[in-house]
Amino acid sequence: MRLTIMSRRECHLCHVVARVAAQVQEDLAFHLTIVDIDTDEQLRRQYGDRIPVVLLDDRELLSGKVTAGDLRKAIKKARWRDPISRILSRIKLALTRG
Repeated sequence: MRLTIMSRRECHLCHVVARVAAQVQEDLAFHLTIVDIDTDEQLRRQYGDRIPVVLLDDRELLSGKVTAGDLRKAIKKARWRDPISRILSRIKLALTRG
């Protein structure tokens, strides 16, 4: 699973969301990438001032101010929509219950 944050170098809120994502990454496994939209004209046009934007596997998940709770909840909800993730979650739960 890939989590991408569309960001800007001088965006304070983007840096806050990146720290939140790193914190959540300790509990939930995902690969974190931060993309500076100012390095790509197409991304700059696409996202403009609507940053930070958080993508999960290239799908928009959240934008703006994001708390650790918001991010955890959104990731878990997105995983639950994916049938394979749902099956794996049930198997993991069954194994932990013994």
